[in-house]
This record gives sequence, C-alpha cells and structure tokens, in this order.
Amino acid sequence: MAAASGQQLPPRIDWQQIEQVTVLGLGKSGCSVLRFLLRQFSGRIEAGQLQVNVFDSRADAPGKDEAIQLLGNEQVICGPWGLEDTLAADVIVLSPGIDARDESLELARQAGVRVVGDIELFAQQVDKPVIAITGSNGKSTVTRMVEFIAQQEGIKAIAAGNIGLPALDALEQGADLYVLELSSFQLETVETLAPIAATVLNLSPDHLDRYGDMQDYAAAKLRIYQRAAQHVINRQQPDCQPVNAASGCVQRFFGADAAAQDFGLVQHQQETWITHNGRLLLGAHQLGVQGIHNLLNAQAAIALAMAADIEPNAAARHLTRFNGLAHRCQLVKERDGVKWVNDSKATNMGATEAAIEGMRPIVHGKLIVIAGGVGKGADFTELTTALSKVDVLLTIGEDGPKIGRLFNGSRQLNDLSAAVRLASSLAESGDMVLLSPACASFDQFANFEQRGEQFAQLVEACYEQSA
Repeated sequence: MAAASGQQLPPRIDWQQIEQVTVLGLGKSGCSVLRFLLRQFSGRIEAGQLQVNVFDSRADAPGKDEAIQLLGNEQVICGPWGLEDTLAADVIVLSPGIDARDESLELARQAGVRVVGDIELFAQQVDKPVIAITGSNGKSTVTRMVEFIAQQEGIKAIAAGNIGLPALDALEQGADLYVLELSSFQLETVETLAPIAATVLNLSPDHLDRYGDMQDYAAAKLRIYQRAAQHVINRQQPDCQPVNAASGCVQRFFGADAAAQDFGLVQHQQETWITHNGRLLLGAHQLGVQGIHNLLNAQAAIALAMAADIEPNAAARHLTRFNGLAHRCQLVKERDGVKWVNDSKATNMGATEAAIEGMRPIVHGKLIVIAGGVGKGADFTELTTALSKVDVLLTIGEDGPKIGRLFNGSRQLNDLSAAVRLASSLAESGDMVLLSPACASFDQFANFEQRGEQFAQLVEACYEQSA
C-alpha cells in the first residue's frame, strides 16, 4: 500500500526553527491543533521557546474554555486579528471556516509565513496509509463504508476529518488505515497529503458564497488527487476527473451506466446490480442503504478499498451488512408496503436532487417528498427537473413556498407533523415517503439531526395511532 511517488513535496515544517504559531479559528479542528501542539512540543512551549496564540472572531467561540485551559487567558483572543498578528507568526494554522484567500493571509504568505490547516499537520505526521474522500454529496457515507469494509477485514481503520473526529485526534488514537472525509475548505491548505487512493465523488453547486463560481469550487476539490497513488473517478462527471494524472497512477472508474471495465450498473432479473469488469458483484436488494446514488457510493467505496488490498468480492460481501448513516437516505420504517426514508441531512439542492434521482427508479408507486426549511438564498429552480419525477410534494418551513412554486399541486403545511400526517393518509402499498428538505433546519429545529429524529418519531406515532 504505497503512496504516490516521484512528485517533489513542499518542505516539511522544521519545528525546531519555529518560534511562534498562530491558530486562527477554534471549534473542533482548532482545539485539536492545540492538543497536537501541546503533545508534540510541551517542553518548548513551557520553556518559552515556542509561543502559541489563538484568534477567533466570535466572542463566544466553540472551544474557547478548552483553549484557555490549555494555553491560558493571554494566548486566547476572541475578536478580530490584523495584519500585524499574521505577520508575527512563523506558522499559521487555519480553521477550514476561514477563507485562505483573506488578504492578511496572502500578505503573510508573501512574507514567508507558512499557512496550513490541520490536515496538512496530519499529513506531515502520519506514517500509515490514508484514503481520502471528497465530493458535494455522499462523502460521509463512502467514508463510513470504507471504514466498515476495512474493519471487517481485520484492519484497524479510523474515519476522521470532516466527518466529526478531527484528523489530529485520530492520529493520537493510532490506526493501520486512516479514511479521511475532506471538505473543499480543508483541501485548500493541503500540500503534502499523499493518499493511497482518493476520489471526488460528484460536484454540484455549493459554497458559492466563498468560491464565486463552480470552477473555483471544483479546483479546490480536485486538489485531493494531486499526490494520490490511485484515483477513483466518476466517469459521468468530467468536472470530477483529475487533471494531469502522474505517470503510473492507477485509475478506477464508477458510474450509473453499464461498463465492461471497472464498476457500473446493470438490470438483471428485475433488480439493479453493481458490476465489476462486467460481472455481477452486488445487488441493490442486498444493501441496507436506499437509492441508485447509494449504489454509486458503494462502487466508489469498493474501488477505494481495493487500494488497501481488499478484494472487490470481499468488500461487496461486507457492504451487505452496512446499514448506512443516520439522516442520509435512512430507511426508518416499512409498513404495509410503504417505505419511509429520512434524508434530513439533505440541506442543499444537490443532496435532494441526488436523493430523488436515486429513489425514483426503485419506487414502483408514488414518490411523496417532504421538503423545505431555510434555503440560505438558494435559487431552487435548479430542482425543477428532479421535482418532475415526484408524484406528491409537501413543503414546510420558511422557504417551503419557494420550492412549492416549482411543482403544480404542492401543499404547504405548518410543520413536519402535519406533513407526515398528510403523507400517511396519501401513501399506499408500493409508495415511498421521502424527507429530503433541500434546506437547512434552523427555522424550526436545532439542527438536521433533530429534524430527522422527529420525522422518525412522527412516522412511528402514525402507525401506533392506527393500531
């Protein structure tokens, strides 16, 4: 399991020459950086040879109390920072939420300051294989799939990064294989990460308030390929494909079409099957996750696992026991021939489009969709094509009416409870009720998790009342 070779790496940080580190941004990643620095350099910090300062623009920043406990009050500043603060550092460790193109950071780079993120610190320390995963949608599912496959093979694998566990904390736990979910923000500051395999699963409009256009967004995502030994590529999305792949780089392709080589989908005996090199590998009916898009996720996971010397047949067999992630096209109830699917994690249009496109081929009756919430200024007209494949649309929340205007005969309900009750009265055997909001949840819920949990509870209550 070798990483890419033959590519000149930027120099590693020579920590013996570093006198001041500035951490910009707290939260999970920022606090993990502080813990890492204290583990590695506690002696130098205590002796005053290495100074660590933290800035966070939020007055009540997440992780503030922990940071003060680790460093002391004087080193933790909750408020704005200026050019003099960035120029004073030898190394700046940047939170993913802060735009790496900020003027003060650009000027610091020009002055010779190294600007990195927590993933780059991880990359310069890790001595075990890494599989790296990004994309607009599905990356958490694929990350967990790869972790699960590896663990079933007896490999000590840890999923980390954007999925919740900071990469530097995972490094402290120790693993034989690290499976990293990486956001475009994290990839902006990656320099030396050399995965044994990497993928950009798909691209759809997201974070355009930061990038301005899809070209810049795609460029950030494609950085994941730059030092990877193997590329796992969505053959149906040219924008996801690496540019100028290194000589000798192994490339494996996946997609929703039939393919004689690598991975594809075919119909066999009224079921959809994943194929590998033209042979049937895994049927949709054998998977615990729902939808064509999850068959694509499974293809990508199996291809990535191959880089860890796991045979495709073994990986496919393990995936038959993978039950999916909460709130991501999760089957929460099947009763009287009606399937209820919780896709509350679909907080943008791309995720909802993927869910509808993925579910439509496997629903023999009506597809009833519940959508709406806070759209964050999104132009929902991009959902028009996907909504044309929906039979009943029920909308809720602040921006529900904006989505409803795209669908003739949609119904706006006061809340999720009313939407579930109406869906229950309309659903018949062969139908599916899909909660896929295409919106954030904070108009009516604390987060998407609470929204999904309430959906499952409401569905259960419908059947209890009818018993």
